[in-house]
Amino acid sequence: MKYLFPILLLSLMIGSCCKDNSDLIPGQDFIPDDILKDIKANGQIIYDGFDPPMIEGRYLMTPVLLVSSNFNDPLQIGHQFVDACIEFTEFNPNNLTLKANINEGGELDGHGYGGFISGKGDNFTIYIKLENEDKEGHKVLQADVYSGTLEPGGIRNLQRSVFMIDDHGDPNGDYIENGQGRLAKDGDGFSEKITSPCF
Repeated sequence: MKYLFPILLLSLMIGSCCKDNSDLIPGQDFIPDDILKDIKANGQIIYDGFDPPMIEGRYLMTPVLLVSSNFNDPLQIGHQFVDACIEFTEFNPNNLTLKANINEGGELDGHGYGGFISGKGDNFTIYIKLENEDKEGHKVLQADVYSGTLEPGGIRNLQRSVFMIDDHGDPNGDYIENGQGRLAKDGDGFSEKITSPCF
C-alpha cells in the first residue's frame, strides 16, 4: 500500500510565517493565495473564521482514499493509501496557532510542525507549510491542509490536501509542478480520536 503523497518527499522541517495581517483569515497569508485557490479548485473545503474549535489530540484517518488530483496522476480516484495518524498539540486560541505530528503507516513524516487554524463553531481548517530536503540537497516547499468538523470522539469528514508551493526549479525532474497536488479523505467519514500510540 502506498503513502498518501509519494510524489512529495518526507518532510524534514517547517517553514515559518511571521507577518501580522490581522484582517486576514489565519493561514491565508501563510499559504500563498494562488496555491489556496488551486487547493479549493481541487475540492478541498476551506472553513474561514476566527473562532475555530479547540482541537487537540491524536486522530486516526482510515481508510485514506484519493479524492482528486489536479495533474496527470497515475493513481485512480478511490486509491487507498496507508493509514494516517495526526496529532494536534499546543493550540493557542489567541493567535490561532498549533502544532501537528503526522504519522503514516508507522513512519513519522512530520514532528512538531507549526501551523495556523481557521474556522467557526465545530468546523476548522488547519494550514501547515513544510520545507523538504532530499538526499541530493534539493529543497522544495509544500502546503499540507486539513479540514473537518470536530465531534465528540473524533473528526467528521476529515480531508487532507498536500500541494507543491515551490519546487525551486526541480532540476532532477523528481517532483510535481508548483500548484499541483492531491486531496484525500477518511473513507468512512469519521476519524476516531485515540489515546493509544498511533501504530
